[in-house]
Amino acid sequence: MKKFFLWVAGIFCIVVGVAGIILPVLPGWALIFLGLSMIAPVYTLWLTRKISLRFLKPRIIHLEEWKIFKVDAGFTTRRFPVFLKKTKDLSDPACQTRFLKAFGASSHRFVFLSQVHGGRVIVLDDPESFSRHGFYHFDDADGVITNIRGLSLLIMTADCLSVFFYTKGWIGIVHAGWRGTKEDIGVKALKLICEKSGAAPSDVKIAFGPSIGKDHYEVGKEFKDSFREVTEKNGKYYFDLFLENKRRLIEAGALELNMAGGGFCTVDQGSSLYSFRKEKDAAGRMFSFATILD
Repeated sequence: MKKFFLWVAGIFCIVVGVAGIILPVLPGWALIFLGLSMIAPVYTLWLTRKISLRFLKPRIIHLEEWKIFKVDAGFTTRRFPVFLKKTKDLSDPACQTRFLKAFGASSHRFVFLSQVHGGRVIVLDDPESFSRHGFYHFDDADGVITNIRGLSLLIMTADCLSVFFYTKGWIGIVHAGWRGTKEDIGVKALKLICEKSGAAPSDVKIAFGPSIGKDHYEVGKEFKDSFREVTEKNGKYYFDLFLENKRRLIEAGALELNMAGGGFCTVDQGSSLYSFRKEKDAAGRMFSFATILD
């Protein structure tokens, strides 16, 4: 019943909002967004983030819908004032100091990975191993899950996809390039977080960060042997990295209604996001992060 009334109220706001675009005495766009938020809150948040990237130029995009779980998650943009090209750069104390100042973190415990474009996901569940403030580095991994409060998980991307996970006091984040996707890194993280938390795949909330869009990700014909989301156009082949990961997670039991984000193309939104394919060695890296708040 509540959902029915929200739909009715949402449609009413949208209709009045459309009228408001024609009659400037009414707040047209504000009412349209209010109506959309009642009918499709997840889509409205995605649209708000996309508009924000284009016009507001933020340093950090937060997954606002995860705040109700007491999880701070999101990704930085090219306006974030720390320019790094490789994960190992974060081992430099000077880079760490700049990062902490720019991030404005309440937590000073960060985990970052070597990111070898593989399928390994590590589990961090011993709070005593992370008692000091600072940065913790783990080799040969592209994904991590944890149940430790106040421990921030970091990955770096510049075309590859970041995927976030949350359920029952556990969070996770993975770096999914085409190699990691081929090794099912997202599905591995999903299964691991379910194993540790006791949740079913259908209970897990999943969000997607930015990645290179399918229209710009030209690949070889051999990709068709490993991936289903490859299309041919004018004799060329294009890979949808986001959709491939999303489909695999759904096939592993995750629910589409529990998914958010995606659709942020690093090439199309190059004024806000880094793209290695477009910028080559001049590209920096975005930070994707997730923290269970204390």
